[in-house]
Amino acid sequence: RRAIGIGVAMASVVPITALATLDMWHSWQRKDIVNITRHCTVIGPLFGVLFKMVLFFINRARVYRIIKSIDADHARYNTLPETYKKIARNCLLDSMYYSEYLWAWIVGICVLTFPFSAACLNVYNCLCKAEPTLYLVHDVENPFAATEDRFDSPFFEIMFVYMTYVAVLYILNFTGFDAFFGLTINHVCMKIELLCLGLDDAMLEIDSNVKFEKMVEVIKEHNNVFKMVDLLQETFNIWLGIILIATMAQICNCMYQVLEGYGIDPRYLVFIWGTVVHIYMPCRYAAKLQAAAADIATRAHCSGWERSGDLRTRRMVVFVIARAQVPVNITAFNIINFDMELFVS
Repeated sequence: RRAIGIGVAMASVVPITALATLDMWHSWQRKDIVNITRHCTVIGPLFGVLFKMVLFFINRARVYRIIKSIDADHARYNTLPETYKKIARNCLLDSMYYSEYLWAWIVGICVLTFPFSAACLNVYNCLCKAEPTLYLVHDVENPFAATEDRFDSPFFEIMFVYMTYVAVLYILNFTGFDAFFGLTINHVCMKIELLCLGLDDAMLEIDSNVKFEKMVEVIKEHNNVFKMVDLLQETFNIWLGIILIATMAQICNCMYQVLEGYGIDPRYLVFIWGTVVHIYMPCRYAAKLQAAAADIATRAHCSGWERSGDLRTRRMVVFVIARAQVPVNITAFNIINFDMELFVS
């Protein structure tokens, strides 16, 4: 069913892709670079939408493992003491706010700027002007008629509704696939915070056997963190590389459109802002994970291990510190480290 859904989505965007490609070809013949970049600004992310669908379908087994792991962790956290639950609740609320709600608003504003501005201009012109000028969501020529005939009925109405559908497809895709990366990173950071708290609690135990058992659980959870990071890296590394390349191209297209096109267009300014946020968020999440993983060594060193007379526990803490000092990096194409330095550069 997923394959059928992806096929239907790909087939549904063939008309706008064909019209834009044909218009780009005509623009190339008349050396209209501005119009080519205008189409690339909108059609480029559309190809990204389709590519992400295919990529996640190919990686569906890994994605399913991530989801099942998150579900299992949430079920286990319900059995933990209230101190742990409070941390988990705060992490989940933070993740939902930034990775879901705020990101959904950003995507919605960036995408709906096009149909909303076109609809407002159409209503204003029809009500206030004797000879109103009509606007499409994304202006494309009708290949089967004269240039100005694209504003005639029923082509204009059909294309307006159809392009609004494409805008909705944008929103569903970007709020789903891209938000999933942030949710996964935040979940790993929550696991790290809880295992550090578990390490602190283990050091407070007086009974050496109970302390040893708790340390075993801490080390198991530490290993689970690294396993999930490896799974996350395998799932998202190609996607991260694609959005890195696409973001650089998109910013260039939008800036060229604003500087060399038809003046300051608020739609493309909003699009530039959204594109910057789009590359900022994975860089910020990757840097957050990197810092959280490195902080385990500090937390372990400050956990009070020196008060323990149990030699087994001390040795286990040493291994936790040593393992935590190995940097955790999220990379694109397994080559380029995603962090705030990449965003600044």
